[in-house]
Amino acid sequence: MIRHILFWNYTDTVRNQHREAEALQFLQDSVATMNGHIDGLLKAEIGTNLAGGYDLVFYAELEDTDALNAFRDHPLHAAHRERCKDIVTDRLCGDLITTI
Repeated sequence: MIRHILFWNYTDTVRNQHREAEALQFLQDSVATMNGHIDGLLKAEIGTNLAGGYDLVFYAELEDTDALNAFRDHPLHAAHRERCKDIVTDRLCGDLITTI
């Protein structure tokens, strides 16, 4: 299994307009469009980062590296990235292979 983890910050526009709660709901709805519709994607979610340093954490579990590679190029994931491009910035990504 692969754990795909990303950290993001809200853009200055979101922060300056105090639209974090609205943006979070939008992002959660966008992530929901992928769950159950991409082969090899076991689950995906996004929420507020409680640890600090970044505003958001995206977490996904994928069956294997083939599923991760397919996920990256999947049209639903591409559409999600497009919807998010004006909301988030400062992306940090990590992929963890696990035997769980």
